Amino acid sequence: IRQNAGIGDGAVSAAVGVLPLSARRTLAYTLNMRVARAALGAAAMDSVCDGAAAVLPRVASLLSSASRCDVDAPEELSRVFTGPLLAHYMRDLDRLRRDHVRLDLKVHSVENPRLQHLRTHTGPEAAFAALNGAAQVSSLRAGLTRQKYRYTSVLGATHAAPYKTPLSWSAAMMAAIGGQAQVRVRIDVELMVHMRYRLINKHNGVDKTIVDDDATRNLVLTLESTAVDAAEDQPQFEWRVADIDYLLSSERRIESEFVEAKLAE
Repeated sequence: IRQNAGIGDGAVSAAVGVLPLSARRTLAYTLNMRVARAALGAAAMDSVCDGAAAVLPRVASLLSSASRCDVDAPEELSRVFTGPLLAHYMRDLDRLRRDHVRLDLKVHSVENPRLQHLRTHTGPEAAFAALNGAAQVSSLRAGLTRQKYRYTSVLGATHAAPYKTPLSWSAAMMAAIGGQAQVRVRIDVELMVHMRYRLINKHNGVDKTIVDDDATRNLVLTLESTAVDAAEDQPQFEWRVADIDYLLSSERRIESEFVEAKLAE
């Protein structure tokens, strides 16, 4: 993302662009980890992979409960999922329910959690809510909100600055590393998961399993922190599941490519 980046920001991006891929990856990890640790604390970052492994069985259980029309499950899921991911799964479960099909997920084991990607966002929370669809607003309002900010992304660290604010990406990173910025962290954790996935159709009062998949496979869980103001004495935050196997990310990319194709016609 580079929307109307300043001259200084453009120079930084150009300089980074000539580096070998391995160097860029190392720099990206180092920069984003320093920002994340300054905002959330070393303990939170050191334990995030284990936390992802621990939450996955709960996610499976809550989705199964929601599919069985457990009235408490959606509220419980709203504490675990971000808004966009919750809305996606509720729509999917509603479609299954209309076809008299329910979902049953069971996680038998979770092994080898490892951090795959790390990204950070600095700047006003409203800017990123509009950017990723987290805000419960119309696409028009989200678009108007995005027009108020200049987004600059280098090495996986994205900074959103109001157009009236001259703060550059470089200055924002220094402030974030120094614990003087509002920060949100997104982490992709790869896990080896042994799970059973079933779709069960109820016809004339009789359950019939129509899909039964019991296997071990890799799964990527994207966790997102709530926005943290690191300048506070004791900043509070929560991790939430923002994506599973890049489901929402893929949908957004397809939507973006479709819009670009229509504009090119």
